Amino acid sequence: MRRLPPSHFDYHSLHVADPQADAVRVKWSPSFPRADRLRVREHTCICTFPMFELCTAAGLWFVRRIPDESSTGIVESPWMSAPAARDLWLQVVTGQAE
Repeated sequence: MRRLPPSHFDYHSLHVADPQADAVRVKWSPSFPRADRLRVREHTCICTFPMFELCTAAGLWFVRRIPDESSTGIVESPWMSAPAARDLWLQVVTGQAE
């Protein structure tokens, strides 16, 4: 029996929880290039928006928020240490921060 190749709909990444009523507000700022290279360490699923990415560049980490498919209006959290950014990432994906 021949199997069809998987489509991109067969794979999903992490889905973000809805923000909780007492969610911490993140101070989002417009995204602009600050470093020559950027690495996306983790990302949420592209099937729902907003989509989020945990990024690192120039020795610092931040969370990027992509509001829709047009990729306009991308914002990012303040740049911070790796442990602080991982904490923020967990807060965002669990709905404890928005």
